Amino acid sequence: MYYALILTLTFVYRAEQHLVFPINYCHVATACIHDSQPVCASTLDGCSRRSFLDQCDMFEYNCDYGTDYSTAAKTPCAHDRGDYSC
Repeated sequence: MYYALILTLTFVYRAEQHLVFPINYCHVATACIHDSQPVCASTLDGCSRRSFLDQCDMFEYNCDYGTDYSTAAKTPCAHDRGDYSC
């Protein structure tokens, strides 16, 4: 019985999924569940910033347009600068 438990836990541990770079945003967007929590996202180089309705919309945008936005804050972008691009 003990051996079966250890064997099962070993297989479960090895089957655990992790995000690997580069992230396939199309797969992430497909599995994402919309929560309507606005996010402010920016590109890795900090050159562009946008507000999205939620993180799932950000993943869909990255998939559709081949961009690489990531969450900067769990709120809409500040109105002083708004959305911008270099």
